[in-house]
Amino acid sequence: METVKNLISFLACLALSVGLGYLISGSGGIFIAVLLIVALITSLAMLTLSHASIDISMGLSGNIVNKGDELTARLDFNKKFFFPSTFIEVTLSVTPNIEGGDSSLAYKFICTGLRGDSIEIPLKAILCGGAEVAVEKISFTDYLSLFSMKKKNLPEKCLVKILPRIPDTGSQSEVLRSVSQNISFDDSDEESNETSSALTGVPGYEHRGYVPGDPLKRVNWKLSSKKDQLMVRLDEKVTSSSQIFRMDLPKCPTPDLISYTMMDITIEGSLAMLSMLIRSGYESEYNYFIDDKWEMAEIVDEASLIQLQERLAGIAPYPDEHRMVDHDINEKGKAMICFTSCTGQMTDQLTELMENFEGTLVVVKESGLGAVRSDMWTVSREFEFEKLT
Repeated sequence: METVKNLISFLACLALSVGLGYLISGSGGIFIAVLLIVALITSLAMLTLSHASIDISMGLSGNIVNKGDELTARLDFNKKFFFPSTFIEVTLSVTPNIEGGDSSLAYKFICTGLRGDSIEIPLKAILCGGAEVAVEKISFTDYLSLFSMKKKNLPEKCLVKILPRIPDTGSQSEVLRSVSQNISFDDSDEESNETSSALTGVPGYEHRGYVPGDPLKRVNWKLSSKKDQLMVRLDEKVTSSSQIFRMDLPKCPTPDLISYTMMDITIEGSLAMLSMLIRSGYESEYNYFIDDKWEMAEIVDEASLIQLQERLAGIAPYPDEHRMVDHDINEKGKAMICFTSCTGQMTDQLTELMENFEGTLVVVKESGLGAVRSDMWTVSREFEFEKLT
């Protein structure tokens, strides 16, 4: 629309110069008309030269950043002629977990450097996971803003990994008890023919009262309920077991900030639970899809948790054909828990998950999902876990 207005204005000026030459001063009118035509020809020539002779490349200030950090996209314009270029307008596109630092992703300027110029576009990583920064459009407009040409060969898109946080949620006893009941030793073995020591006077394996710092995997929940106090088993007969995690990040048909926020809370919620389990002495197996394949990470301590954190910085929503795990993640019959970013609008994806998964299901509190199975929990933005009833 603006180009049409500029063209009408130019034609009006040209008509005015002709009228001036015809009615008032022939030489003056001709001079103005020639000047306008020369300006038009020069502008079109520089437009063609700029479009053909300027090469553009893009890079990022870093390929891995923390959530909340700022980064910069640098566009380099290599010019092969001496004169200033015509107007260059660049528009970027980014995934929803990145936003423009100045709320704009469109820039217009003239390349005046002898060999070219560069511009730096501020960006901010707002949500964790893999992100993309791409040049959506590059157009050249002549000096008179009458005509424009689009660049067909655009720079390659850049990838950036945004590290999730490992929230410190303290010890949430209700969810820890639910998980530890699934993965600790069999409480039916609370008694045996052995004689208990005098520590507790409880027949069977040796027990004592719980003290802060004891691993929750040694709490005998069945005996504790009978004694009305937490009882800790002292012997070494604890089942060698672990919690199996499965990460489910279905791809939204129209990716937006809401779907990426659900993914962000889901990822960090799973890391929060892993952290709680590590502090309580439990090991975990974490299954997720990344780089076109399913991977499994063994989480046994803080170091392995940090390694997983770095790996999840590059995770992205799963394609529909890869949502189901391509290997047996539960061949030993261990306790399973699935974190999913499904929302109330993803009924088909949720149904498919329910048909292919048995175990505890954790959804985002703001997902709009209700209790569709007995063992179902929500995780909030503050990473508080609550059982759905």
